[in-house]
Amino acid sequence: MLRFGASHFVVLLVAAISVAQAVKIEVHGKDNKTCIYAVLSVNFTVLYEGNGTMENATFQLPDSLSSNGSTCGGNNSAPLLNMGFGTGHSLSLNFSHTDGKFSGDVLTFTYNTSDAKLFPGAKNKSVKHVAVNSLMEPVPLNTIYTCRSVRAIASEAVVMVFWHVGIQAFVENGTISKNESFCKADVSTTVSPVTTQTTSTVTPIPTKPPPDLPAVGNYTVKNGSDPCLLANMGLQLNITNTENQIHVININSNSTASGRCGDKHSVLLLEDTDATIQFHFFVEQSKFFLKEVQANVSLLVNGSTTTLNSSNGNLKYWQAFVGSSYICRNEQRLVVTDKLAINTFNVWLQPFEVKNGTFSRAEDCKANENYIVPITVGAALGALILVVLVIYIIGRRQNHHNGYDHF
Repeated sequence: MLRFGASHFVVLLVAAISVAQAVKIEVHGKDNKTCIYAVLSVNFTVLYEGNGTMENATFQLPDSLSSNGSTCGGNNSAPLLNMGFGTGHSLSLNFSHTDGKFSGDVLTFTYNTSDAKLFPGAKNKSVKHVAVNSLMEPVPLNTIYTCRSVRAIASEAVVMVFWHVGIQAFVENGTISKNESFCKADVSTTVSPVTTQTTSTVTPIPTKPPPDLPAVGNYTVKNGSDPCLLANMGLQLNITNTENQIHVININSNSTASGRCGDKHSVLLLEDTDATIQFHFFVEQSKFFLKEVQANVSLLVNGSTTTLNSSNGNLKYWQAFVGSSYICRNEQRLVVTDKLAINTFNVWLQPFEVKNGTFSRAEDCKANENYIVPITVGAALGALILVVLVIYIIGRRQNHHNGYDHF
């Protein structure tokens, strides 16, 4: 998989949990032999200005790709893989080689907000470009670079999540090599060929005993050098895969954190070895809350690596007033979809108005629970008073009726 450094981003949304299919593309030279080969899966999310609001466009790299603009390279040009799709969108990567190794130099994502299908209601209709440098570790020539792990790149208003990647440039004699060079993220895991998996429904069973409780990670997002989002929490994913098997995964407390802060929309991205999780927070009526969660997870299913995606943009967890922080020492269960739930432990977070790099006054999740007691007691007292009143009225009427019987 391509390796990325993350900066500003928006949250990635995927409509439902699925096993995404890897897309294959080849570039041919004048002799009609393959000179560049690639197979990969990519999810895109783009933040754009809509009609008075900021909107998220989310889509995948489609099966129908054009290689127009690609080149095998020559004496005066570098090899270029260009994957065009839709109305003026493309993802391109150019290559170079030295000392018997090749690498990808610049990854460029081009998108056109005039495409009403992907960017409905876009206010500024134009073509935009996002470029990122230093994406691949050097790979020996006549070797295919492979990475099944999930990796995210975040730059400006774009998030791209890659997995199931296989790339070979400078292909010799049009034959794709059987030699593989694995990315660092895959080295410690079992690696399997990128293929479409056949699944079947079975009775839900845990794939292995549940792990211990996750360690609490301390995550910070900065605006320049100033912290603008703080989050301390332990996270545990509960995932049901397409074969109805249950996976329980603890997120490493040392996961890489990045994100983006705004006045009414802040985002936290956590990148673990086998997963990326994105949380984004909104402000409504002076309160902030967690509205959207998206997770991309690599799982080992029946000896093969499978990537599952899950998201929900209609949540309302972790509410507190802006200017305060939210704290909850209890274990909580955030239900994202019917396939994904996140158990959280010792949550303390503040996604807005962080001052001096520290948490503000905390609103405890128990505060909301404390209202239950007085409401319940009040309702019980009210019912008791009503019962006593009814008994009193019946008694008065009965006494009055008995009084007439004596005359």
